[in-house]
Amino acid sequence: MIPLLARKYLYRYLIVAIGLPILARLLIFGGLAIERRSGKPNFVSSVLKKSGAFAQRRAEKAAGKGKQ
Repeated sequence: MIPLLARKYLYRYLIVAIGLPILARLLIFGGLAIERRSGKPNFVSSVLKKSGAFAQRRAEKAAGKGKQ
């Protein structure tokens, strides 16, 4: 059984390490798919791509892969 304090940090780590990169890729993929269907960038596709890039940068920063 994992102690309560360690469990909180474990869940946070799993969300940042696994969930955030997956979410970032899904957002970017959704923006690109909308752009591909319409043939040009629109407001929704650009917002999705920007938010996906932001989430990807946050995931890399949390993983320690940022600039040194």
